[in-house]
Amino acid sequence: MPTGTGSNTPKITTGNVRTTYDLYTPSPGASTPGPTPAPFNGLACPLGSLWTDIGGPDSVSGTLTQLPLGVGVVYKYVLYKSATNPALVAGPAPVYYTDATSTIVSGAAADAFPASATPAGALAGFLMPNTTDLTTLTAAILNNSSNGSGVWIAVAGFVKASYDSGNVGVAGTQIIGATGNFTTALVSAFAATAIYGVMCLTTASSHATDIRIFGLSESV
Repeated sequence: MPTGTGSNTPKITTGNVRTTYDLYTPSPGASTPGPTPAPFNGLACPLGSLWTDIGGPDSVSGTLTQLPLGVGVVYKYVLYKSATNPALVAGPAPVYYTDATSTIVSGAAADAFPASATPAGALAGFLMPNTTDLTTLTAAILNNSSNGSGVWIAVAGFVKASYDSGNVGVAGTQIIGATGNFTTALVSAFAATAIYGVMCLTTASSHATDIRIFGLSESV
């Protein structure tokens, strides 16, 4: 059951945040007769729009990963645009803000803003489009000739089958964004000083683990 915020009700193009990406067009062509074209240069929503999915039959969190009613997650619409354009991975994975607007992200921790920030400090959320849910998706397609694509990232709540790069997550432990591309690392124990973090709800198997994101709601 979705709810949204923004200047208009947010739109998830495919009805599934794991398969949605909207190619950004810097200079769109002239309008044509018929339905109103996307008003945001090819993007479906204003950047920064939020969508809360609380599960149920109209959950937007995937077909095999659809949320049961009452299990919540908050998604944010951002522009994926990476200077280094790393290869995509097989599940939702960490991305990092690359400028001060908190609306542009990259899968490479090296692109994080400011450059002195630790990966944890620049963590934006978990990129939902991935190569398991959309096997035809590549880094080149998503980066769209360096123009970028509008995507949904999870910033708070439950995410099923996220990508654990090191396959190190154990149920009840914390993982966090780390140096590298779409990389996670295990935190030995929850720390009161942790800025952002993610709790593993299941032990990683074949690099997949269910997670609960906490703390990222401050970053919206």
